[in-house]
Amino acid sequence: MSDKSYQIKENNQVMIQGGEKKVMKKILSVALSTAMAFSMFASVAFGDDALNTQQKYDVLKEAKIFSGYPDGSAGLEKEMTRAEFAKVLVGIMGLEPIQGKASFKDKNYKASKWPAPYVEAVYSAGLMQGKNTTKMIFDFNGKITVQEMAKVLVVAQKLEIPTETNNNASDWAKGYVQAAINAGLVDAKANPKANATRAQLVEVAYDIYLSQQKPKVVSYKVSDNGRTVEFTLANNEVVKVNLETALVPNKDTEVKFTHNNYNYTETVKWVVTDASKVQGVAASNLKEVVVTFDGEVDKTTAQIKDNYKLSGGVDVESAVLNDARNAVTLTVKTKLNNQQKYSLTVSGIKAGTKVISASNIEFTPVDVALPEVVSVTGLGTKAVKIVFSEPVQQTYTASFLLDGKGFYGSSQYNGRELIIKSDLPVGEHTLTVEGVTDFNNFKSLKSEHKFTVVEDKTAPTIAEAVGTLEKLTLTFSEDVDSDTVLKENIYHLRGATKIKPDSVVRIAANKYEVYFSAANALPTYATNIYVEGVKDYSGNQITETSKQITATVDTERPQVVDARVNQTNSKQLLITFSKGIAPSQSWTSLITVKDKDGKVRPVSSANLKSGTNNVLEVNFFSALPEGTNTLEVKGIRDNTVLGNVLLDYTTTFTVGDTGAPKFAGASFKIDNEARRAVIYFSEAMDVASLTNPAHYTITFDGKATALPSNAVISVIENGKGVVIDLPVQINGRDVTSALWTAIRVQGVKDLAGNFLEDFTTGDILVGDYNKLNASATYGDGHTGALVSTKKVEVKVSQAVESFVGQIADVKAYVGGNEVTVANVTANNTNIVTVELVDPIYTTAGLTIVFNEADFRTVAQSTIKLGQAGAPVTVGSTTYTLADKVAPEVKLAKDQTTFKVETNVTAATYTATVDFTEALKGNINEDLLAQDFVVTRLTGATSSIPVKSDTANQKAYFEIVKVDADTLQVVITDPTVENGEGLYTIGIRENARYVQDVAGNAVKAFDAIRTVK
Repeated sequence: MSDKSYQIKENNQVMIQGGEKKVMKKILSVALSTAMAFSMFASVAFGDDALNTQQKYDVLKEAKIFSGYPDGSAGLEKEMTRAEFAKVLVGIMGLEPIQGKASFKDKNYKASKWPAPYVEAVYSAGLMQGKNTTKMIFDFNGKITVQEMAKVLVVAQKLEIPTETNNNASDWAKGYVQAAINAGLVDAKANPKANATRAQLVEVAYDIYLSQQKPKVVSYKVSDNGRTVEFTLANNEVVKVNLETALVPNKDTEVKFTHNNYNYTETVKWVVTDASKVQGVAASNLKEVVVTFDGEVDKTTAQIKDNYKLSGGVDVESAVLNDARNAVTLTVKTKLNNQQKYSLTVSGIKAGTKVISASNIEFTPVDVALPEVVSVTGLGTKAVKIVFSEPVQQTYTASFLLDGKGFYGSSQYNGRELIIKSDLPVGEHTLTVEGVTDFNNFKSLKSEHKFTVVEDKTAPTIAEAVGTLEKLTLTFSEDVDSDTVLKENIYHLRGATKIKPDSVVRIAANKYEVYFSAANALPTYATNIYVEGVKDYSGNQITETSKQITATVDTERPQVVDARVNQTNSKQLLITFSKGIAPSQSWTSLITVKDKDGKVRPVSSANLKSGTNNVLEVNFFSALPEGTNTLEVKGIRDNTVLGNVLLDYTTTFTVGDTGAPKFAGASFKIDNEARRAVIYFSEAMDVASLTNPAHYTITFDGKATALPSNAVISVIENGKGVVIDLPVQINGRDVTSALWTAIRVQGVKDLAGNFLEDFTTGDILVGDYNKLNASATYGDGHTGALVSTKKVEVKVSQAVESFVGQIADVKAYVGGNEVTVANVTANNTNIVTVELVDPIYTTAGLTIVFNEADFRTVAQSTIKLGQAGAPVTVGSTTYTLADKVAPEVKLAKDQTTFKVETNVTAATYTATVDFTEALKGNINEDLLAQDFVVTRLTGATSSIPVKSDTANQKAYFEIVKVDADTLQVVITDPTVENGEGLYTIGIRENARYVQDVAGNAVKAFDAIRTVK
């Protein structure tokens, strides 16, 4: 085989290659196709049977593989010469003809003649060596035989030559032909010595040619619930493509795949008629939730708002199915919180013969778009309807101009729609809209919209009426004036009596929900509903005033769809039910919560959340413990006519990282050396959200602008902080000379997916970044807090990396007397910690003084806290300290017993209990006693009850106040003989009533001290 470099054509482009291995790789791929084509000798047909040999020849001639004779004939009946075969091989294998060479000595074989470039190409590729290699005779005019072709194939594929043969080939070819027969390439009955005709070669070449073409996709099939597509190619091959993301039903989607080194991009559509599941839930604004299905759903059940239940006590106001019948838009009564996680439970949605339900589908609303006007439509000559891209807040006519002039009139507002009632002349008009606000407080930009007013004389009709016994949904044929849809004019008949609803709620301009009480419920049989006096916006009044309806009976039991601890109150559990539940049930007896140790957590009260009928607020005496808790609910009834009862329900809920992360501090350095902001959070954050430039907005020179693309964002402190390095200029303005205001942080979340607390007002004020001051925003308006008996935390105006000054620069005083400061520390937040040598329990008289104390901010600059002659004093009138230290039982050193102060009788003991600080003085003594535990250790060992617990008790104890920091425990116990009782006094965990003046409950006491 030649090792000379040669050229191969690929896809009509010339590719220069060299080396034997590369040559053989190309030859082998083509030889495999050739082998299949040569099975024609085994009477196996391949290729396109629809074409005859002449037609196949025409295709190959167009592809310049065959040239034909000078007279234009194909010469199919003629035998094929070796030169002609060489030319066909060059064409079907994509070899490059070699010009200007004549390696063989045949008579009339010259480089200038047409055979030479093709012969030289197959010779250089090692496919054909010639008839006499010694004399270099190719015999280009000789005929090509089957056995010669067999040898080419066997050599090209490096097939093993068998030692035993059984064929009629020439001796030199027997091994090659047998190898070809054994491989199924040549029929054993074929005559190896026969010459191949041009017709035979056309058939072979055509099949090879087809095998080298990119077969088209002729059909596809979607399976595996949209995750697999099987493509059928023109050559009948089937290619199975597994998708990472399932196809969206009934939507054109591009699918890319590679097969046999060919790249395919095909547009497919997963056609789904009836839905089988909820495809997804999303909210791009704060008033609407879009629920998508994987196919079409039943309109009636899809538009029943009670089939959708949101967590967090959010009520659904309306449910509207789209025209494609595969998505429902839910409008909620109160706005959602931006970037807060919610869950949705769906039930009772019909789709063909199926009923679709799904529980606790999580989603997070993200509103980042300004509201825009979608359409403006004249409603006759009396009103105009404006539809926005999202729901907007109540808007007055000051935001509108009609034909360049003030536009005045009364407005009716509902979600995305705003209808302004005013006289409008017939003709074309222009409405200018500006400053309309959405529920994330984004305002619309100025825009102009043309609309046409025409006269309307057609009265509205009832297009649809559906519902349950308790609720009726009315849809009118056009938008109607909500001022005319009155509950007094809607009724059904019970005999001759008009039964009217309790309320009517507008869902859209042409859709209303009508609610009946249980006593006035619709009947279960077909009846007429009457609607009178309804008018459209041109004053046309409804004339067809009745519609027959058969109300359905709600037999669905209520279900628990969500249970979670209130994010703002860890002593409260919110339980959301799938439907409204009947009020005034014995909630505390129907609900049980156990902690991870199986201990029942007593419920103090339970009630329906204000403004809802399906969210129960369950309150506990103390915060629910972290970890997995168990909830048991049983016997709760819904608020339907039947009063469907909840099946006994048990679930678990986790108390853990459900709270939103908080802003923990920031520092700034804006000068010629650096333009840096360092921001810290209360916990580790999601890195992707921290490094997203869209989550930061900077404000300077009084204007807000997006973070420039050349700003550098770096994550520090294991995700608890981020550094933003700004460029020298923003919008052509030097950063160092601009008037800075704030950096807004929005959309960042912690590792558990909780978004930053108070997202809507997430401005971090830059202020004077060259100064460090005390900040009056440390919880409840305090600047600092006593957080333990020896530790005071002070909030400052920038995040501090370290204290680099002298401890002598920071002093502490109690009642004017200096107490020793042990250490001053900082840890990359806005909190400076001052540690004391001796313990203190109250902030009364406590002050911390900073006198030019040096700190290093995390933005790498040194700033002083306090100024000479006017030090910062925390705990003064200007800055106050919060008391977060719980009172404790105070014992003298080495004290092991409470001393008996009084022994009135042999059955009465009085022990004095001192506390480390003054207690709150307005709490009843019987309540104080609830926090104590008294246990008898002698005689009939038992716990002694509180006097107020039971009547006619023999042994009991009570609490008597002595002074601000002292209580007495008085034990009455006639069961003890000779007055020699021995007891322990302790304070229970989760004590509630023994509090210091700041409201901190007393610390639990282990009850090892005895009373004698």
